[in-house]
Amino acid sequence: MKIRASRRNPFSVSVLPLLGRLHRNSFRSGNSKSSSIGRFLSRLFFYPLRSLSFAPVLGKLDVIIKDSTHTVFFDVRNRQFSAIYFDVFSGGYEPEFTTIIDALLPDDGVFLDVGSNWGFFSIFLASRIDFRGHIHAFEPWPATHLDLLSLIESLGLRSVVTCHREALSDVSGFANMKSPGHSGLAHISDNQKGKKIRTTTLDDMELSSVDLIKIDAEGLEDKILKGGQRFLKEYKPMILFENRTKRFGDDNCLEVLFMLEEMGYKLFAPHLVHISDQENQVEFIPLTAGTRSNFAEYPNLFACHLSELSKKINLSIK
Repeated sequence: MKIRASRRNPFSVSVLPLLGRLHRNSFRSGNSKSSSIGRFLSRLFFYPLRSLSFAPVLGKLDVIIKDSTHTVFFDVRNRQFSAIYFDVFSGGYEPEFTTIIDALLPDDGVFLDVGSNWGFFSIFLASRIDFRGHIHAFEPWPATHLDLLSLIESLGLRSVVTCHREALSDVSGFANMKSPGHSGLAHISDNQKGKKIRTTTLDDMELSSVDLIKIDAEGLEDKILKGGQRFLKEYKPMILFENRTKRFGDDNCLEVLFMLEEMGYKLFAPHLVHISDQENQVEFIPLTAGTRSNFAEYPNLFACHLSELSKKINLSIK
């Protein structure tokens, strides 16, 4: 089964300060024209300058919301903003995700952006011209939550996007979180080191029906889904989630897949099979918990409840 959606990118960086340019030029994925010597010199300056940047380093970002352009500032110290200025993302950041979001989430739908970082997917959806639903963005890392909140407020999206500072997990309470490199690697710590953050579960959240959940939580995906079993059984939302068997350990990654199957979910690997200047296309490759290892090259999975397949994506199951 294949789905299609118009290719769109509401983000455009109009001013990228020196720190951002150094970051972009430090990697071939950032600047495909950079030489090895240029990348080396850029790294030589980037990392010391980044460590000495105690105040925000502001770039300027233009975002098309509905039918109007909003100009806002973003803090280049958060390297996850590379999603809007690295060459490798010129065709779109995780286009299989954005295609699924645009093709399958209804205009009046509810979207959970778990591990939202600065809010790329939340803002991407909110910018859709006919979207009138609601978005819940979860980002517990303090500095990144401020980036998220600042953009949502500056773009006038507070009525559309609710920003949650707690982390979703399998228990409600507190945990320690650390970030070894940059905000995209921030994760719950196994020890008592790191910053204390609040945790909650999908089952404990007072949420109405949800259409689609996106989860990218640096290895916490299995706990998040286990902590929402009652929620999943009641609302049967579609789920986009990271499931890296080689990175997070096969046992945890496979256990949650067996759990989803027992709850009536069908699993797929979303595969981007075609990109043009106007359109993205994604193919859903069926798999099971038992065959997950055969598709290890796909770090992200899509799950849809069997009772919802015909309504959501008109997919026939053989």
